[in-house]
Amino acid sequence: MGILFVFALVPLLVQSLLLAAATGGVFAAMILGHWYLVTPKLQEAPLVLFSRLLLGIIGLQLAFFVVSVGLGGGSGGGPFAPLTGPWALFVWLRVIVGLVFPLIVSWAAIQTARTRSMESATGLLYINVGTIAAATILASGLYFGAGLLV
Repeated sequence: MGILFVFALVPLLVQSLLLAAATGGVFAAMILGHWYLVTPKLQEAPLVLFSRLLLGIIGLQLAFFVVSVGLGGGSGGGPFAPLTGPWALFVWLRVIVGLVFPLIVSWAAIQTARTRSMESATGLLYINVGTIAAATILASGLYFGAGLLV
């Protein structure tokens, strides 16, 4: 029984680490973007790197979502049950607003930072702060309220 309990906690630990990395990463990238606004001579490489790391973390979250939903995500139902169950609206919001949209915005932030359009990159990272923070709250609420690990 103890081993099963530990294995049940591993996905929750992975999800929690990914949520923390995304939330902390987007705040760090956005703050770094502000530094470029007051010190325009800085090289763009650090902001591009932070934005790429953020893109990778969001990509990992999306992969975790697909695997988790494919296995039922703690719904007690079959594969992909969370997408059609009673919490489906929130699950779809999590994937579209909380994962796909920030993935696109992160890619756009990388492109604008590479062209040294730092105001645009910072603005895009601001948008990501809101969507990633909301997605973190939503993912946590789905786990603690519905038992869904998405």
